Amino acid sequence: ACGSSMEQIDRRVERVIGESADTLGSDTIQPRVRWNEESSASIKASGFGEREWTNEHPATLNPKAEDLRIPPGEEEASVEKRLEGYQLTPEGAIKLDLSTALMTAFSTSREYRFAEEDYLLAALRLLMERHRWGPIFFAEVSANMNSVGDGGLYDSSLDLVSELSVTNRLPYGGQVSARALANATEDLHERVAGEDFESADVLVQADIPLLRGAGTIAREDLIQDERNLIYAARTFERFRREFCNDIVRDFLNLVVQQKFIENSKVRVESLMKVQEQEEARYRVGRSARYQAALAEQSTLFARDTLNSELEQYRLAVDRFKIRIGLSTETDVVILQSELGLATPGPLMDQSVNAALQFRLDLQTTRDEVDDSKRALANAKNGLLPDLNLHASAGLPTDNDRRWWQSGFRPDDSDFHVGLTLDLPVDREIERLQVRQAEIGLARSRRGYEQLRDDVVVSVRSAVRDIDRARYSLQIQEKNIDVAQQRVASLEAAPERAEVRDRNEAVEQLYEAKNQRDTAKRDLQLAILNYLLETGQLRVTTEGQVKMPRIESSDAAATSPASAPAGVP
Repeated sequence: ACGSSMEQIDRRVERVIGESADTLGSDTIQPRVRWNEESSASIKASGFGEREWTNEHPATLNPKAEDLRIPPGEEEASVEKRLEGYQLTPEGAIKLDLSTALMTAFSTSREYRFAEEDYLLAALRLLMERHRWGPIFFAEVSANMNSVGDGGLYDSSLDLVSELSVTNRLPYGGQVSARALANATEDLHERVAGEDFESADVLVQADIPLLRGAGTIAREDLIQDERNLIYAARTFERFRREFCNDIVRDFLNLVVQQKFIENSKVRVESLMKVQEQEEARYRVGRSARYQAALAEQSTLFARDTLNSELEQYRLAVDRFKIRIGLSTETDVVILQSELGLATPGPLMDQSVNAALQFRLDLQTTRDEVDDSKRALANAKNGLLPDLNLHASAGLPTDNDRRWWQSGFRPDDSDFHVGLTLDLPVDREIERLQVRQAEIGLARSRRGYEQLRDDVVVSVRSAVRDIDRARYSLQIQEKNIDVAQQRVASLEAAPERAEVRDRNEAVEQLYEAKNQRDTAKRDLQLAILNYLLETGQLRVTTEGQVKMPRIESSDAAATSPASAPAGVP
């Protein structure tokens, strides 16, 4: 029965989330309702039982220093061999390109799961509040035995009371309730001569505020929870876009690190070639010893740099595995792949206007200003006097008949209607709450203005970053050509060049290649960040980027994005 009720709750949550997601458009994705995966059975399987989580004094494992053991250091040859072993790729390693990495992250990442659960919790809060506004039923049965002593004799009786009631809130304040009360008393001392008593009453009652607490203020919690679910939908969608941007950034950083390592290996080979040539020249007396030593020193520095780059890459891969939800023990191979986004030529004003309209976080902050306005109106309502309407009607049964046989007596019904006026003699706290709400409204307006200005600055920076990255890529391509020509000319006549010059040429070619690879990454990330900052990034269920259609400048100028955005 419990499992069935939980499934019903899951379906209701999915329906509510679907309604909120529909308000954001067809390109938004709703989270998966999947918390039933973590059942009590999985908790037991993990080795934690009730004894552990109810223990008031959990054990701590903290050995003394003399009880700890660390293995001794090894010879340099063993260390070098172990470092080489780190570079080996085990068989069966998972191959991750950018698309696969995104799908994995959107499926197994803990970070993504947390964001889903935040959305689901907002839906659950709304369902709880909606339930409070529906008819709520209560059923209560009580049994009481009474015994009264008289000169050593006791007169005992059994009293059974059954009550069934239902209450319902009214949309503009107050509530109405209906209650059916059945009472049966049986004399236990004199089963034959004693008199039993049975009765039933039906009572309908309404309490309605007419001034203070009347109006939409009565539904404040429901209104806010309904709006909060829309905010949660926007927050979740904004998170998905930011998460996609972050995963792409992390993956492309790994690709760039791979290329750095490749460039570094070529650099080591080139420097070793210079070293071998200088050592050969030194052996035949055509070069001084310090020249060969300088070449050897450059090679050693380059090899050390290569080992550092390899370790940084391995560490980055482990961190990336954790972020996308894979175990650190899982062997993966990062395949070099790119996002492949077309390079747009965005207009500054059009991009700013698009962000002011489409940014979901900005829309939420703007709507929160309305929440503050409503909070101020509700606070002012608290200054009004209390004027409440009370009405009730009761319908008893005939005591000579069994209560379940009806026997209601309409002629004995009673009715009551009344008004209660409570003058606002002391409203000091309420006046303070009004001032508090006024400050809250001013703060929310400033918060919106602050975020709006920050969005404008970030969009302008994103537009400029695309141009900067494109120009940097062009420069580095030319820089590589120049460096390659310099290396080729020095290799053609090594006797006419100093070791320092040849090493410097190799270093500059290495640096130029690294800068070129960095510029390629920066251009793709600049385009993706531009889409994110302007609110135009769309991400599929699997985490894949959907690129907007790039139009001509004339068509873009007439698009809705060029219209000014409203300000509260």
